[in-house]
Amino acid sequence: MGLIEIIIILAIAITLSNVLAKVFPSSPIFMIQIITGIILGLTEVGSSINFEPEVFLVMIIAPLLFREGETADIPSILKHFGLILLLAFGGVLFTIFGLGYVLHSILPAIPIAACLAFGASLGPTDAVAVSSLAKRLNIPESVMHVLEGEGLINDATGVTAFQFAVAALLTGQFSAADASISLLTSSLIGAVVGFVVVWIKNEAIKIIERISAQDVSAYLLIELILPFAAYFIAEVFHASGIIAAVVTGVLQATGFRRVTLFDAQLSNVTESSWSTISFTLNGLVFIFLGIELTQVFSPIWNSRNYSNMHLFSIVLLLTLLLFVLRFLFVSAFYFVTQGWKKSHAQLRDRLLLTFGGVKGTVSIATIFILPTTINGMEFPERSLLLFITACVTFLTLVVGMIVLPLLSDGEVVPPTDQKSMLIFREVISELYDDIENRNLSEKERFALQAVIANYQNRIQLVFNNSMPESAQQEFQEIQALIISVERDGLDESFRRHQINSGAYRLYSRFISNVSESVTKQMLSLLSFWLIFVRRIIRVIMHPKMFWQRREKRRETVDNEDITSLRKIFMRNSEAILDSLENLRDVYDEELIDFFVDERKNLMRQVSSHGLFGTYLIQQDPLYTKELVRGYYLERKKIDEFEVNGDISNYAANNYRHQVNQLESYAMQQPADPSIRFVINRQRKKKKKLKD
Repeated sequence: MGLIEIIIILAIAITLSNVLAKVFPSSPIFMIQIITGIILGLTEVGSSINFEPEVFLVMIIAPLLFREGETADIPSILKHFGLILLLAFGGVLFTIFGLGYVLHSILPAIPIAACLAFGASLGPTDAVAVSSLAKRLNIPESVMHVLEGEGLINDATGVTAFQFAVAALLTGQFSAADASISLLTSSLIGAVVGFVVVWIKNEAIKIIERISAQDVSAYLLIELILPFAAYFIAEVFHASGIIAAVVTGVLQATGFRRVTLFDAQLSNVTESSWSTISFTLNGLVFIFLGIELTQVFSPIWNSRNYSNMHLFSIVLLLTLLLFVLRFLFVSAFYFVTQGWKKSHAQLRDRLLLTFGGVKGTVSIATIFILPTTINGMEFPERSLLLFITACVTFLTLVVGMIVLPLLSDGEVVPPTDQKSMLIFREVISELYDDIENRNLSEKERFALQAVIANYQNRIQLVFNNSMPESAQQEFQEIQALIISVERDGLDESFRRHQINSGAYRLYSRFISNVSESVTKQMLSLLSFWLIFVRRIIRVIMHPKMFWQRREKRRETVDNEDITSLRKIFMRNSEAILDSLENLRDVYDEELIDFFVDERKNLMRQVSSHGLFGTYLIQQDPLYTKELVRGYYLERKKIDEFEVNGDISNYAANNYRHQVNQLESYAMQQPADPSIRFVINRQRKKKKKLKD
């Protein structure tokens, strides 16, 4: 299979894994990506991918660690730098010898140097896996800073130690002193390379600025090539390319920052570009891990030379030993630095540091560097070492996924942004004053009501974001149920010819607008079924209706259509309220009360002839005009809050940034001509008078 086809399939796999992560929110995305990689590895596509460890390290791991260094909280990491350095160097070496000698005692046929190489591959923790595991958990900041800092540094220790173990395997000679000196030298030269690369980059930028050749795309391209340049230059000097990439990222973030329009534009583009790149590379890391699991698993598991139960017991033993060694090393540091009593009280932190030290794709990438021959002779144990490394790596991820939530203080509960909700409410109050005090036409009133609804939706979004993910899941499941009931009622009305296709599309858009607010965040399996799967089933079961409602693309929705929609909405609302009452024993009472009150509020809007007119007016330029006025009022309130000291300058800046983004996006939105809203009461009155 060609490279282009493989790239397309991998891109689809990454996108699919992201969708599945929303469908199964309780499962970490990295586990879904690993399973996706395993499934892919069982196909022809997976078998055609040749894993090149060096390419993997430079093309994926180097830019990821560069970005980790660029975004890391360096001052906080420096507070725990002693423990970080000890884990990154001493902890890795402790693991290397512990795992290596135990494996050699279990399987004496494997040379001791190869066993030490195995230990070196499993020595470093995986920064990507750690962040994926811990991002939803309430883990002490000190523990997270240690894990992040360790993940940035220890790859270099593991890779360098692995290279010495391989050299000993090939030559039969090993010197602990030479290995230690080489490790230190490699790390120091790598750090120097990082400094030099950033200095050269800064000088190049100065030259570009002197000749007035500033360009956002060129600057972005320079930053994107920094991790690769640092890695390759370090490798030329036989130094650690990983350390060079990390140091380059750290220095890139700590340089002097100017406040100019060009730098602001560059920052926005850089953030969005790195966000996409990091997401893609993170997905590739775990998908490759799944693919490699299939490639190394089958040859050993199906081999008659090894007992599967014996192999399974070895993997379990080594995984347990890995965590035990890490726990002992962390505990020894705490005992020495803080004493027995204080360290005993910090048992949970020690356990979090222990089980947070999961392994990842770097371990497999490293073990793949093992030679296939030794002194011209085939190295038969290579496949076995690959198998054990892959299985232990996967098992550490599973253990971390199970144990870390038990040790943490539950889910991260985002803080409620009360100030922003207060600003939105004051804007809504100003807009209501406009409705009462200004002499408005019917369209202008609808436009203002639509802007008010927009701000009410923003208040709800802030409220949703302040809930833990489990509560958000319940919230969205109820929303999905409401959407399902509403869509079923709409389809039934269309089948009975109670509304035309234009009115159907209007109500359907109203429902889709609510659906988008659900699917932009997290979905459960129930929500996925109610919103997506049942919709597909409806199309399959009623294909004629599906095409009928799309026959006419331009229709006028008049007051008679609005009256019909109002009746259907009221009927659907009664069904929704009945369904919500039946769910009181299933979901939290407060959530049910929230949705009951929200639905009754919508029913009042419909009764007062507001809801569908308010929705339709959003296709009119008048809505954009009033929305811009809302943003003006919002900026005004932000300034007042800042002057009065109710919000900090930093918070005010963030609020203004959001308003600027919304205003820019609103001004770019073209009016949708597919459904036109006609206020034709005056026309009808004239027609009656003539008759």
